[in-house]
Parts: sequence; C-alpha cells; structure tokens
Amino acid sequence: MKIILIVTGDRELIKAISTIKLQNYNTVILNNISFITHYLEEYIPDYIILSEEFEKCKEIMDYKKNNNMCELFIIGKRDKKNNLSGNIYLDESKNATGLESALRIIDDLEKGEDISIKNKYKVIPQQVISFYSIQGGVGKTSIAFNFAWYIKDIIEGKILIIDLNFCEGPSDLTINLNLNLSPNLSVFIENIIDSGNCFNNSIINLDGIDKIDILQPPLSICQSDRFNIDMLDSVIYSARNKYNIILADIPFRYDNISLEMLNLSTTSVLVLSPDIKLFPRIGNFKKFLPDDQRKGIVINRVSIRNKAYIDECKNIYGIPVYGRISGIPEESMKKITNGVNSFDILNLQAEMPDLINSIF
Repeated sequence: MKIILIVTGDRELIKAISTIKLQNYNTVILNNISFITHYLEEYIPDYIILSEEFEKCKEIMDYKKNNNMCELFIIGKRDKKNNLSGNIYLDESKNATGLESALRIIDDLEKGEDISIKNKYKVIPQQVISFYSIQGGVGKTSIAFNFAWYIKDIIEGKILIIDLNFCEGPSDLTINLNLNLSPNLSVFIENIIDSGNCFNNSIINLDGIDKIDILQPPLSICQSDRFNIDMLDSVIYSARNKYNIILADIPFRYDNISLEMLNLSTTSVLVLSPDIKLFPRIGNFKKFLPDDQRKGIVINRVSIRNKAYIDECKNIYGIPVYGRISGIPEESMKKITNGVNSFDILNLQAEMPDLINSIF
C-alpha cells in the first residue's frame, strides 16, 4: 500500500491523524526529523506532509529531488519571504479537520477521479513534463503547446513552456507565436550568478494569457553552447519554485542538455509518426529514461490507411500509448486563436483529453 509520511510536532494533529483510515494509503506519522532518513529509506513515501518549521529539512529536499513522483505539501502559509513557492501549501490544514480533508483528497486521487477534484481543493501535483521524439518533423512542438493551451483552463496556477530547440535565430515556437525575441535564455546565461532574478528576467509571457509563460532559447548557437547541465538544473529548480506545470519541448538530439531534461522530468511523452519502421528506435532510446519515471507515447498524424494497426498498439517496447492523433486534411486545418489573434499552431484541442487524462 502507498505511504503518506506526515511530519508534525503538533500533538493534537498527531492524535487526530491516528484515527483517520484511508482506502488507498497508509499514513506514517513522525513528530520530529531526527530519524527522517530512516523513515524515508524504509517507507519510500509517495506524499510527504510536514509542518512549515521542517520545510527546509535537507534530507526531505534531497529525497524529493531524487524521487520526482513524490509530492511535498507544507502545513502552513507561504509568505513573501519564502523562496520555496514550488511546494504546495495547505493553508487550511493547521487543524485536524483541514488536514483530514487534504488526506481524503489525496486518497481520492489514487482512485482516478476526474482532474477537477484537484481544483476543488486547489491542490495540483506539480509536474515536469518533457515532449521529445526519435525523429524530426512529427509535430512535437504543436502537441506541447496544445497541451499547455488545454490545461490552462482546468488547473489553477501557472504553466511554463521551456523551449530547448536551440538554433541560429528564433525558434519555431517563437516564430509561430509571434513572440518578441527578448527576453530569452541568454539573459539567464549572462547573469547566472544572480540565478533568482535572472530566471525571472528571462521569461516572456504569452500575450493576453496570464497563465502561460515561455522560456525561449538563445538566438545564436554560440550562446546556446554556453548553456550547460548545471544551468539547466538551476533553471528547473527556479521554475519549480514558481510554476505548477513545467513543459519542456526537447529537440531530437542525444546531447547532455536533452538527456538531463529527460532525467529531471516527472513524465516523458514521446511523439511519434505512424511509421512503424522507426519504432525499433524506441527500444534503444529507453535506456536514457529513468526507470521510475512515468512514460507515454503519442502517435501523431494517423491516417485512415494505418489507423487499424495503430489502434491496436496499446504499448510499444513497454511504453504505453497515451494518445493517437488523426491526420487532418489541409482544408480542415484550424489554428489556435486567442480573441482576434491567431497563433500559427495547428488546433489539436479535441485530441488533448486522452493525453491529459493519461498524465494526470
């Protein structure tokens, strides 16, 4: 049975928690952090709930960093001075009733309840989701953006799209969204010493959409070559302190940046064409993905000719198929719009629910 580890010194909370029975989780209670390493190693919790006085515990931070699927909740209220805004704060859970409600919500999530249940309590498990491919030109960027566009209306919180498609000049996403060329990742690279501010100064907001921010790649290969995995780690750390959902658009490359981004992700989504001759590459690529990471496949541009075969594919080399997106005739293609503005991104919103449900 899965474990929720609760760390609190509040005796009233401890007494109340001991009487709560959940269907899908066992609760393990610790009233101090003296033995936290032992508890983490023995129980390997899926959720950790702890009082705010323990939130900077190094052992817990290290455990969460190395266990991407673990979610951390803080009993307390985030203030302006708190730098750990990537954690989920349970303001209403300083009493037994509030904490029990939070535990019930977590228990219900395991039963596969609709994603809207998370919104009722304003608890959204933070996700770092990477979209990648084993071939070029499969529509990966369009699917990543459609994913962000769809979830902006069903979650509370902010979404960051990290575009790692380094090239000379503006990237496809920059061009298709008609973004200003600056700011971009160059700001972060040039001011890495001041990592907190330089991250914030590197972000550009999607015009007219408060919930989606974008981190654009540098405008030159020369500058991109200066970006290393330590910088990427710092970017993701800063992003997790500010955003609920982080989406990374990764190019078809086996370089250190692409592989490290996959390693830092809680979920990896492989976008494929329906060309079955390329499927064997998946078996070779799997070795780069963490064993405990959630993985899924989206097959894009499925035609009537290959639909029957693709529909039979439940998994490919052990990776489940999350979704199949039909090819759209040119005369039926529509773009994603925002008011009177139209983005040069194919509208795939009708195809997103299966993918969303598979991930959340």
